[in-house]
Amino acid sequence: MHLIRPAIVTGVLFLAALGQTAAFSLLDEVTVIDPNLNAELVWEMIDTKTYCQSSPTNPDRLACRVIAPDEFQIGVDAVGNRYSVIEAIETLGTYLDVYRRPAGTNFNNRIARITKNVEEVVGQPTKLFAVGKWEIDITNGILLLGLKGECFTITCVGDNDTVEHLGVIRITGLPALMDVIESYQPPSMLSFNLPRHPEGLPQGDRYDVYQGNVAGLPDFSLAQPLACDVAAGKAVGDRVEVTDPLPDPATGETRYYLTAVSSGIDQRAGRTRLAGNLMGRAASSLPPCVTP
Repeated sequence: MHLIRPAIVTGVLFLAALGQTAAFSLLDEVTVIDPNLNAELVWEMIDTKTYCQSSPTNPDRLACRVIAPDEFQIGVDAVGNRYSVIEAIETLGTYLDVYRRPAGTNFNNRIARITKNVEEVVGQPTKLFAVGKWEIDITNGILLLGLKGECFTITCVGDNDTVEHLGVIRITGLPALMDVIESYQPPSMLSFNLPRHPEGLPQGDRYDVYQGNVAGLPDFSLAQPLACDVAAGKAVGDRVEVTDPLPDPATGETRYYLTAVSSGIDQRAGRTRLAGNLMGRAASSLPPCVTP
């Protein structure tokens, strides 16, 4: 991801150079409410008539298409949280509010606000629209927002920047795939990185490693402890290494390894699908982890 970021920045500078010096940016109209998230400009184009009316037609037009209606579902992140957009009409203007609904709940948390339309009577005339296709990058924990808008404030008029802007904003900090699952390396040394939200839990208090014969799946009660509390003293992002002392399985047999993570009284191991959502599997059937 870091390797391609310089290329993206170069593209932003090039696109901006096609127009004029901007006194207004779409990013200015995005307010992140959740302190764990951050908004960044991916790219922004100024004076988009040629781009949005391409001839012959090409996918550029899809980035310009206004999304209607103003209330829509975006999608789910790596732990099953759902994201939606609701239009809010208030005295000072109209806004697009981005909400997150944690998996398995009826609670809505507003995580960001976008200024859609502020009228000239309050001295800040701006007009923004949602465009393209808003989507969630589950792997990297990123929410991508397409916006198109114009500004008619005194500053914009004075700088001759009243043309249409088109761009993409990314909101980073959503649960990412590597925040949820443990990533293993090949035996005989088992290793994994400690995720931020293991199997969708708020945190990992304890990690126990089990092994078993795949012929016994999905009955986890047949699993055997391999190493207990293997991440004691470790922090998020640290690598945990567990020695596998077992010989190779007999011919015709296959062994699996499983990490059970505990957070408070909750214990999960592996993934399962419930009501259409992929989430951590309850690990209550695993035997207690006690090793010599």
